[in-house]
Amino acid sequence: MSSCNGIHIHPHDITDEGVEAIKTRLRAMGDIKYIFAEVNTIFERNPVPVGILPHNPVHDVVMGDATLHVDIDFSQCRLQQVKHQSLQAGEDCFNTLKENIAPDEFTVIPWVNVLNGHFTGDLDNNHVVDYKGVMQKHWICPNGSDVIDLWKTIFLGIKKQYGYNTFLIDRIRYPDWAGEAINPDQLYTCFCDKCCHKMTAQGLNVTAIKQRLGELVALLEQKEFEAFPLAFKNDPLIQSWVAFKQASVTEFVANLKQAMHAVDAEIELWLDLWSPKYSWLLGQNYTDLTKHASALKHFPYHKLGGGADVQGLINFYAHNEAEQERMFHSFLSLFDMPYDLSYQQFKQSGYPIEFVRDMNNHVRELSQDGTFIFSGIQMWNLPENELIDAITAANTSDCNALLYYCYGWAGDELFNAVSQFNAETL
Repeated sequence: MSSCNGIHIHPHDITDEGVEAIKTRLRAMGDIKYIFAEVNTIFERNPVPVGILPHNPVHDVVMGDATLHVDIDFSQCRLQQVKHQSLQAGEDCFNTLKENIAPDEFTVIPWVNVLNGHFTGDLDNNHVVDYKGVMQKHWICPNGSDVIDLWKTIFLGIKKQYGYNTFLIDRIRYPDWAGEAINPDQLYTCFCDKCCHKMTAQGLNVTAIKQRLGELVALLEQKEFEAFPLAFKNDPLIQSWVAFKQASVTEFVANLKQAMHAVDAEIELWLDLWSPKYSWLLGQNYTDLTKHASALKHFPYHKLGGGADVQGLINFYAHNEAEQERMFHSFLSLFDMPYDLSYQQFKQSGYPIEFVRDMNNHVRELSQDGTFIFSGIQMWNLPENELIDAITAANTSDCNALLYYCYGWAGDELFNAVSQFNAETL
């Protein structure tokens, strides 16, 4: 496998542990080139879903508050993201990275959550709205009026202040069903004024789409689980809406890239995408998106259902074992999962380990020729042998490199397992 592997780190790793501790573990792994450092958090428990931060000397658990950890001036933007309170105290974790990481040893890539966070300013012209007309808190729309201006300003500011010019952009999609709480209505977005006007201009019947979504959701609420996948995937109205979502996300990425290149052609965007089995519903089309980016990372985390909160969605609609089994098989059918397993097996072990290889090969098939593909590797909440199995599966797939998720959540026994594996195989 490539020596271009990477690992994700969070702001609390830098502030609580320090860069020397991070570098010591990464050097021992023996295969890390890239450090993907989170610029702005999401509303997420660290680690998720349970457990403690195993080597953090300050916090057992850190709750993400969806704030920005770089002190960039975007006061002239109509849309803003709330800055983390540590910036007011003069703490700057990205400056710490800049001062303590030699570029010839590790390459820092700012990792940015784009459409999900704690935003302020003109939310009325930028927020996501579901099919019932309810604003979905903390999500902004790729068709929003001011989203590109905000992120162009922040990216250019980061380059000027820290010198980084390649960014991994995450949360470039419409919402999934999870977050601070399970809310499937988030899936049925977006119907903000901008999206509705755009759909109408393209000949889509917005009222009919909303009505059909309501009818389909009713199937799940009425426990008609088996009817949902076929009805959803074969409905022309729904497919036109899904295609609109995908075109909107692709256009957003293309426009963001164009806006930055107009003032700085050196800035490059890499993509952080959902597993392709789910991504189509959230507005991510690998084939189109990779026309605008040379590299991507996706997350085939086999034990966590590919990174999706599958159990949360199943348990939202199904309230006993028999219902949950039926709902789970409906889920597998909707997302074309070819695995013969029960819900009880899934809860115990997730998807089979071949999911890692299968998803990497599928991403290669969908992406433009020459796309550099990082396979996300689940590096927490699993035993050492399963981590090595996932690495092995990725190494025998059509990806280019690994991207471990993540530094602060992984116990030293997992770092040691990777170190030993690499010492024997690299």
